[in-house]
Amino acid sequence: MPDYSDLLAFLANNPPQRESERRLHASLLELMAQCLRTEETAAENTQDDSTETLEEIIEKNHIRWVRYN
Repeated sequence: MPDYSDLLAFLANNPPQRESERRLHASLLELMAQCLRTEETAAENTQDDSTETLEEIIEKNHIRWVRYN
């Protein structure tokens, strides 16, 4: 599970200088928002007597981070 506060601190301490960096930062922030929404939804779904554990739901819906050079 990523530590969102570390990611946000990194983005804040390294502001984008170029247009491509701005787009990348915006994409990262949107991905983080999607992950957080997924985790909230997963937590709500486990309260509905679901047979899946929270970890299983998060793993199934988790965004995979990849590195592009």
